[in-house]
Amino acid sequence: MKKGIWYIILGVVTALFISTCESTDEDSGAGTIMIQTFDAPFQGDVEHIYLNIVGVSVHRAVADSSSDTTGTWITISESDTTIDFLELVNGQMAVLLEESLATGQYSQLRLLLGDSSSIVVDGVSHELKVPSGSQSGVKLNLGFSIEEDEIAEIYMDFDASRSIHKHPKQDRYSMRPTFKVFKSELSGTISGTVTDTAGTAIEEAVVMAVQNGDTTATLSSVSGEYKFVLLEGTYTLSSEAFALAADTSYSAVSLTAGSDLTGYDFVLN
Repeated sequence: MKKGIWYIILGVVTALFISTCESTDEDSGAGTIMIQTFDAPFQGDVEHIYLNIVGVSVHRAVADSSSDTTGTWITISESDTTIDFLELVNGQMAVLLEESLATGQYSQLRLLLGDSSSIVVDGVSHELKVPSGSQSGVKLNLGFSIEEDEIAEIYMDFDASRSIHKHPKQDRYSMRPTFKVFKSELSGTISGTVTDTAGTAIEEAVVMAVQNGDTTATLSSVSGEYKFVLLEGTYTLSSEAFALAADTSYSAVSLTAGSDLTGYDFVLN
């Protein structure tokens, strides 16, 4: 009789242990992912670039690699969002999403694009179609982790000039979206002004930051100001506008994470 009671007790304890383990796995905690987006501007007589995003998912590696080495895609947003990227220059950003996400390691983002993307040129709207944009989507490689009760903030830079192409013999545009993605904690800012020799602000001057042959560009505002949000690294800065060249450039500008570099001014002759 005593032996039977001990078997019952042992069975109850085992069941409680298994239940506790399963609960721990299921309730492993969650953090938050925030994606903010901005634009590397398009050159030309363009008033708007509307990008229609209808879904965002992330790729998570499976902890037990022996069971599945491919990982899994997790949908974190199915909101139909349209952003005018030409409004997001010189440090201006839009929050694409802010959602809860289970703790763990992630390796990719995927954007699903809808059918409402368009570009407005000289007051005329042209549709921007993306092959397989709403099926396979646009995949972006980025390794990041989600920690419990913490926010993982990610910056997504849409490079409009590389993404959008006008067909030379037709009044038609196509798009193959190009993005740069990086964790905000690894970024910094560089800013300054663009003026002429009389000190007058120059609007829509092109300012370029080059790193290892890769160019990021922005346009100066009506007050001649510009601002970059860039991944940490070493950059060469230059500026030009309307066949005018700056009297100087800056080489080997070292940008560290979290830094805010100011006073990188240009005077165009």
